[in-house]
Amino acid sequence: MKKRLMTVLAIASVSLPAAILSPAQAQAGALDGDVTNRLSSGYTVKIATFSGSNLNERCSVDGGATYNCRTYWLPSGKSDDQINGRNWDTDAVMVEQRYKVERWGGTSSQWVSAFKWTKFSSVENATCFYDGAPICSIE
Repeated sequence: MKKRLMTVLAIASVSLPAAILSPAQAQAGALDGDVTNRLSSGYTVKIATFSGSNLNERCSVDGGATYNCRTYWLPSGKSDDQINGRNWDTDAVMVEQRYKVERWGGTSSQWVSAFKWTKFSSVENATCFYDGAPICSIE
C-alpha cells in the first residue's frame, strides 16, 4: 500500500505546482504589458508606465498623443519585470534611434522616429531585437 501511495503522489506532483500557485502567481504577465530587450547594448531601449505615482515626465507617442509617464532604461538582455519587479505593467517602449514596430507577427509594421514612444495595451507584450534594423515586435 505504501509503494502504491508513493506512486500516486509522484504522478500527482507533476501537476501540483500549478495548482498550488496563488491566482496572482498563476496569472503572472497575463494582464500587464511586458517588454524584453534583446538588442545589443549599443542600442538604448527605454520603457514607460502611464499609471501609478511619480509620473513626472511626458512621453510623446507615435501618432501625436502625449502622456504623463515615468520612464526607465531597459538594459540589453533584460525584461521589465527583472528591473521593476514581477507583474510590472509597461505601457510603452522606445528606442533612441529610428526603429521598426511590427504588430501581431508582422501583420502590420511601421517605422518610428528616434525618441518616439510606441504605446501598447496591457494584454500585449513587446520584444525588441535586431534583424537588419532595431525592431520591436508587439503581440
